[in-house]
Amino acid sequence: MADEKSDVQEGQAGRRKLAFLENKVLMLGVIVVLQAAIAIGLTQFVILPRLGVQSAGVPQEQGAQEVPADLPALGQLVNLEEMIVTLDADVRKPRYLRINVNLEVRDAAVAKIAAGRVPQLRDIVIMALSTKTVDDLATPAGKKALRDEIHRDIAARMPEGALMNVYFSDLVVQ
Repeated sequence: MADEKSDVQEGQAGRRKLAFLENKVLMLGVIVVLQAAIAIGLTQFVILPRLGVQSAGVPQEQGAQEVPADLPALGQLVNLEEMIVTLDADVRKPRYLRINVNLEVRDAAVAKIAAGRVPQLRDIVIMALSTKTVDDLATPAGKKALRDEIHRDIAARMPEGALMNVYFSDLVVQ
């Protein structure tokens, strides 16, 4: 009788140990977690170093970036936002220009002044653009001439030497 009780107890203990392994949901969860950990580990320690990426999702400190000595001094950028202008064209078939103009200014103080004058600066750009035709903007030389004209007009309204450059980040003629 004692042998039967010990056999029954051993059988129940063995079933309890196997019950953990028989729970399919729990096992599936453990497998998914292990696969995710392996994927993250492989990505972080094997794939990214081979691609030359420092670390995923962690921005580098700005102080850690080295600036080559031969680069010219960079100014602050002021975005004049996207503008849509009607070009000088046939009245029956109007042509439009979508452009985004950015100004590079000397420093943060001038950038703050320019940011307060965005409507005035946009007006200068719009007036310069509205006199242009599609043919004027079709060539790189025409775009450079437009950039120079905008630079000259805006520089006349800003402190001496404050405007460094004018950039077009979008320029679409329709």
